[in-house]
Amino acid sequence: MALSTPGQVLRETYSAESAKIQQHFDATGDGRGVTEQRAALVDRIAVDLFRHFFPHESKPATKLSLVALGGYGRRELFPYSDVDLLFLCADSSTEERVKSAAREFCQALWDMRMRVSPATRSLSECTKFHSENPEFNISLLDCRFLSGDERLFAELHDHVLPTVVSRNRSALRENLAELTRQRHAKYGETVFHLEPNLKNSPGGLRDFHTACWLERISELAGEKQFPPHPGRTSPKLNAEAQRAFDFLAAARCLVHFRQGRDDNALTYELQSVAANLGLAVQMDTPMPPADWMRCYFRHARVIFTLATQLLDDAVPEKSSLSDRLGEWKARFSNSPFTVSAGRLAVREPAGLQDAEQLLSLYEVVARDGLRLSRETEREVEAALPALANDGAAIPGLWAHFQQILVAPHATDALRAMHSQGVLVRLFPEFAAIDSLVIRDFYHHYTVDAHSFITIENLQNLRGKTSEWEKKFADLLS
Repeated sequence: MALSTPGQVLRETYSAESAKIQQHFDATGDGRGVTEQRAALVDRIAVDLFRHFFPHESKPATKLSLVALGGYGRRELFPYSDVDLLFLCADSSTEERVKSAAREFCQALWDMRMRVSPATRSLSECTKFHSENPEFNISLLDCRFLSGDERLFAELHDHVLPTVVSRNRSALRENLAELTRQRHAKYGETVFHLEPNLKNSPGGLRDFHTACWLERISELAGEKQFPPHPGRTSPKLNAEAQRAFDFLAAARCLVHFRQGRDDNALTYELQSVAANLGLAVQMDTPMPPADWMRCYFRHARVIFTLATQLLDDAVPEKSSLSDRLGEWKARFSNSPFTVSAGRLAVREPAGLQDAEQLLSLYEVVARDGLRLSRETEREVEAALPALANDGAAIPGLWAHFQQILVAPHATDALRAMHSQGVLVRLFPEFAAIDSLVIRDFYHHYTVDAHSFITIENLQNLRGKTSEWEKKFADLLS
């Protein structure tokens, strides 16, 4: 239907079409489809409003473009997510001239109960890197033309942004790394929250977007142009991560529809609703909430691993690396392992099929606090099928494992072993608590995550000085 005037007709259209989108979700559980359908609906309304409020500027070559940013720019608009818009002006005089009409345009969207996040910028402003506003820099990576001056948008998209990104790629990556560190710290550095935030928790949708942005920055810096594929479907993002996105997208749509607002907390109550629906697993096939949450945690772990690996590759740790390179070179000169760019790697990947060498790798992690390189993580996972199915059949398992447990960075090693599937391979019993949800006052995380935190707290007793902490530290020794 062609929309022609603002006001009641538009409100009724938006309400009716939104109800159809929700009905589609209730029938299919297709979260990705919902986000694309809502973006298409808002496109129609925004373009029609633009023509109404900017009758002259809505034509080509008139110095004003309406641009979608962020999730809206990616055509990933969740039921109650903000609509991020940019009024792109050719110059400052145009920017001043359109301010009043831009306010009226946004008010019309707000009257439809949309949450709008507008920005008005001249093209020259977009050529600058805004170090004080990293979120705006990042949002431009997902810009998409809606209406107005196509040549002006093409100048932004095809020339300005590739140049800005190429020139400031290191700063952009560092911005992303810092924003991610702050967000992960806020949520306890773990994916295993019993009531996670689907957007911001480690392993949430923001981590998936971070992976997409890192790939987009690399592509723009390398090719000096936007690639033909959308921002969330880079061929470098594996199929497993795409499935994880679909699962989390479905869960976030459920939360939005049930709460009637931009709420991303996956509460116990909503976990039960999702499990009863078999959401994103097998629709209309109920399952226990704990089993459904295990599916969530495994998908979140995939996204978290992808995002952290890409961040490690893009922003290598700088602290004291140069000071320790000589020490590591000497230490690993006659070792099957080596250190490159501050990450632990193996000289001969085939050697990882030997359980003793595999365990020795994690002993180094536990002793030195080094992280495995991305390639080594893949090599470990490839070597696992060659190991015995039960660690009890591996000679000397406990002697090696004991060395891991008493080392200074034991929990780093244990978490790495868990993430790569080594713990369950060596100790099949561990599968019983892998991503296990227990809903009681004492558990804030899954049982496996709680176990690692307990070991970490024991490790942290070393060096404590208060009377009671020292007594516990003596017991630990």
